[in-house]
Amino acid sequence: MLHKISLIITTFQRVNLLKWGLYSLSRQDIPWEYETLVINDGVEDESEEVCKQYQSKLHLKYIFSGQRNLEGHPVWRVPGFAINIGVRRASGDILILSCAEMLHLNDTVARLGVLVLDNPKSLGIPLGKDDRDGAFLNEIERTHGVFDLNTLNRCADLDTRMPFLMALQRAQFEAIGGYDEDFTGVAYDDRDFVDRLLRNGCVHQKTDALALHLYHPRADGYYDQGGPKAWDYNKNLFFSRMGSIVRNQGREWGRLDPGQ
Repeated sequence: MLHKISLIITTFQRVNLLKWGLYSLSRQDIPWEYETLVINDGVEDESEEVCKQYQSKLHLKYIFSGQRNLEGHPVWRVPGFAINIGVRRASGDILILSCAEMLHLNDTVARLGVLVLDNPKSLGIPLGKDDRDGAFLNEIERTHGVFDLNTLNRCADLDTRMPFLMALQRAQFEAIGGYDEDFTGVAYDDRDFVDRLLRNGCVHQKTDALALHLYHPRADGYYDQGGPKAWDYNKNLFFSRMGSIVRNQGREWGRLDPGQ
């Protein structure tokens, strides 16, 4: 059976990081037919120009989905909306979910994909590192992509059980109705998504794929005491629906139009 891999990459005002993520993907050996979908869920910026550089090499399609994340819109949507939009437009039976902040340090697609091909309930995840102080990003910016192993080893370990970079079968994504589109703003959408996959019988399996979460500014104290008050809606929604596996029932999830 011929399998196709769909790489779903979300970006939100991360042009400087997206370029490195796509560059690192372009250097991989991917043994299957594949496509790359980059979903820009923020403002229109230089993301499309960066994507054009890799359009042929990565079989890349760029999607601007940020209409509802523009200034003045009353409801800010969670990043999971962009994942749903990408999956709806993807054609692969294996999905690899990621974001613009991930740098691929070896053949991550092949190493994640082969695991999921062998086990339909696997959630393939990489070994992860986190560039928390920006030293790694500064080095590759200065050297045009070359880095020292000591710089990599100084990065903190990254818990990759959330979908920083995760492979799964499309059937598993669809079985739970994708990301819950009732969440707004930020927070809890990834946690809810992964929790439902696990409740539906999926299992995390770490591979020897190696990826690094590139530095981006984080507000000091943002996560203290459970995060800002704006998170309370999502927090309450998450706990009230815990145990309910399938979401978005009775509606079409992954719509692109802003009037949803």
